[in-house]
Amino acid sequence: MDDRLQQLFHLRTLQDEAIAYRNNMSLYRTLMKQTCKAELENLVNVDIKIADTQLRIPDPKLIPPLPTNDKFSSKVDEVLEELEMTSIGMKLL
Repeated sequence: MDDRLQQLFHLRTLQDEAIAYRNNMSLYRTLMKQTCKAELENLVNVDIKIADTQLRIPDPKLIPPLPTNDKFSSKVDEVLEELEMTSIGMKLL
């Protein structure tokens, strides 16, 4: 009888752990459902707020001009010319 009583005490701790796990999982599910629902509502509200705002365009005088790279464009032109000459050479072969 003593062995059976020990087995029951051991099973009771396992039952308590299973009940706690089940309660935690149901709480986790409800919290996740509430969180996801709140996030979706926030996304909808943000979309509405963005649609109501007006676009702010900066003053063109305040925008600095883009830097010109003449050195880069000349190298690209040289590579394109060499590519064209190579393709002509390949056709002649």
